[in-house]
Amino acid sequence: MTEATEGQAVRLSDRLRYRAVADEGVLVHLDQGRVLVVNEVGLHLVEALARRPMTVAELSESVVRAFEVEPDQARADVETFLVQLRAEDAVESAEAPGAGPA
Repeated sequence: MTEATEGQAVRLSDRLRYRAVADEGVLVHLDQGRVLVVNEVGLHLVEALARRPMTVAELSESVVRAFEVEPDQARADVETFLVQLRAEDAVESAEAPGAGPA
């Protein structure tokens, strides 16, 4: 999968299920049968993406607000996490808000 452009939103794959367990998240990819465990920040991002598609900037801002980290660190962490989720086919590109299906 190609990297998302700066303003392009991503969403969770329809084939991904998750559950919060304590301060972690357990993600299950239904097609691949893989289980991923994410930390509290990863769970925060997954929950945000479960609500609606979001851009890297939106996700980073959410992390800054929730965890009181510096914006540059939040952005780097979000980008790294999304690369990992893409490698697991757990996220995919989403259309821009307001754009109808092709």
